[in-house]
This record gives sequence, structure tokens and C-alpha cells, in this order.
Amino acid sequence: MKRSWLLVIVPLFALVLTSCSSSSPGQATKSDTIRARTLMIVGDSVAVQASAALTHLAPKGTVVSVEAVRGGSAPCDWVHGLTDPATGAHVSFSSVLAKVRPAAVAFLFTGNPGLGGPSAGCVNANEPYSFSQLLASYEPALTSMADQAVAQGAQVYFEAPPPRNPAVPPGWNAEESADGGYQGVPQMASFYQRLASTHPTHWHYDDSAGVAVSTSELAWRLTLPCQAWSEHRCADGQVQVRVGGADSVHLDVQGCGAIFLALAVEEHIFGTAQPDPRSVAAAAASYGGCQEPDAAH
Repeated sequence: MKRSWLLVIVPLFALVLTSCSSSSPGQATKSDTIRARTLMIVGDSVAVQASAALTHLAPKGTVVSVEAVRGGSAPCDWVHGLTDPATGAHVSFSSVLAKVRPAAVAFLFTGNPGLGGPSAGCVNANEPYSFSQLLASYEPALTSMADQAVAQGAQVYFEAPPPRNPAVPPGWNAEESADGGYQGVPQMASFYQRLASTHPTHWHYDDSAGVAVSTSELAWRLTLPCQAWSEHRCADGQVQVRVGGADSVHLDVQGCGAIFLALAVEEHIFGTAQPDPRSVAAAAASYGGCQEPDAAH
């Protein structure tokens, strides 16, 4: 299977969104109020690409905490648990869930085979595998994590991933003996929608992330119309939001697509209005997102 640095997947981070409260008897404690504004996102490299934007563009008065990252992850890895190469610590969905105690959990997995292989409930990425085999590994892992989240009082969101670049054929290519993977294929969104429908009270399908960097029908777009905050990267009224070329699913390296995605997800899950473009521009400038080429590195 051919892989590039763009296909290295980094999986999990938690967004801890905090506000103040009174701890008087009969009122919510500070811990309860923090929980009421807490979102935990579990995902891969697309989620990580958007992490700075999600952090800096979170609604006013909130705090965002990055909990854990790990390359090559899929849902099966997080149920099984894996080792953080930076610390050597064993991390898992259940351990992070217990630490964060979120009010909402959003899963943003694009369709990677995972790190753990069959022993962790993942597909064997060292040999050809079908899309149905991939989903057979995703469904029990996502179901387990979603059940754990709901048991702790959280709402669950399955995010449709950004749609796949049509220039990159999915699946096994026998002529080149290479695996193009299934990241971002349309069937991934359909799978998440079906999965969410099995538990409609607490599980929700959300296409905000995918639509934000494509079209309302989840059709591939390399560029989108410029916004006031994207003027530094604007060309002929368009700004690039995806890598394109031979890349299947990732956001643009300049970080403009990450801002589109972050704003859409936070607006949907938290019910917040789109912030003023000037505040978006200021937040983006603070971490170098969607800036001029000499300011982005």
C-alpha cells in the first residue's frame, strides 16, 4: 500500500469548553457547568488538521484542551487502546472519556484501516481489504464508544468526512499493487447516517464537517468562495480548502479549509452563530492559519 506523509493519520483530541457557574445549593456546580460546555472529538488527520482552528475559534469564554494524538488510527484502535509514542502511556477512548467527561462526543473518522490490525479488531492493512470489511471493523468499535459516551450522559455525533478527491481511485489497484484506501468515499457518510439512525435519541448524524469544505450534497470541491477572513489566500474570488492532486481526503496545508470546518462543526453542535469575520481573521492570525505564504510557516 502506497503511503505519503499526508496519509499519516492522527486520531484523538478533546475540546474542553468551560464557563463559570455558582456552586450554591440547588444550582449547577462549576464541574457540572464545565461538563455542559464540553465537546470531545475523536478522529484522524483531518480532525487534527482542524484542531488549531477548533481551539482558537471556539465560542467566547471556552477553553480547548488537546488530549492525545497518534498516527494511523481508526475506531478499532481507540476501543482496543494504544501506546502514546511521546509518553509511552497506554491511552484509550474509555480513559480519555473518563478524564474529559464531555457533554458531547463527535467522531470524525475518514476511513483509515487502523494501526492495530486484526488483533485489535481492525482490518489487515498489509493485504487487500474490501470496503465492507472496513465497515465491519468500524461498526462494533464505534457502537462500543458511542454506548460508553451515552452511558456517561453525552450526546454522540457521527461526522460525515470531507468527500474524497475523485482523481484518486479508492480500494485496491491490482495493476499497481497499491491500496488507495477508502477515506472520504460517499459510502462513509451513508454508513454514519445509517448508524446514527439506530439510536435516534442520543446518536446523531452530522454532515457539517464534510459540507463545510465541499457542497451541500457532499460533492468534491478544491476551492470555495473567499470569505472576509481568507483574503490572504484568495485568488480570483476563490480560496483553496483541500490538498487536491494525488491526495485523497486532506484539507489544504494552509489551514483555510480547517477554518471552514471548525466554524461549521461548532455552530452545529453548540448552536452558536457564525462569529464576526474580524474575530475569525484575528484568531487565524494568532496561530498562522489561512495566512500569506510567508506568515504560515
